[in-house]
Amino acid sequence: MKQRWQLGLLLVPLAAALLLVGVLVLIHQLGPSLASRRPPTPRVQLVRSPNSAYKYHLCAEAYAYLRATPDNPYKTDFTFQDPFRNAQDTIIPHFVAIDAYDHSLSFSVTVILRQLATVEATISHIHELDGISVQLPDRANQLQEPSVPQFVVVAIAEPGNVAVLDYTCPQQWHWSAVGARRS
Repeated sequence: MKQRWQLGLLLVPLAAALLLVGVLVLIHQLGPSLASRRPPTPRVQLVRSPNSAYKYHLCAEAYAYLRATPDNPYKTDFTFQDPFRNAQDTIIPHFVAIDAYDHSLSFSVTVILRQLATVEATISHIHELDGISVQLPDRANQLQEPSVPQFVVVAIAEPGNVAVLDYTCPQQWHWSAVGARRS
């Protein structure tokens, strides 16, 4: 009986050592592939909603100046509760160009997703009274679209160097998977 007990004492450390060696080999083999698996970079997409003015409750107004410098005192930032995370996100439209031929505007929009990243997106051929929706990634990084545009270009001041933006209220933004509302 005493010999079995001593044999058991010898086998337990030997089994533990073999198990440790096996785990170390497995970590060594899988380590590089596990380290290279980063979450996908979040993306946003901008969508034009023609003739969207005067249809929604508005929460804020901003003036977007053509090619505004960082020291411009008129801020276009709009911060709201992220619908998918416990964080505050920010939309920052930048008025970058006007097409003199058809009077359409181009915007670059910075979207600060506080827990994920800061993302830039651009949109062109925006006309007065058009809305712009910002599609956001959910927790699975699938784009979700709001039921109403986040902001509307309500006016273009002459000579075309200022766009007046009205932000819709976040309480109106009901989110669904991109393409789910379309038939």
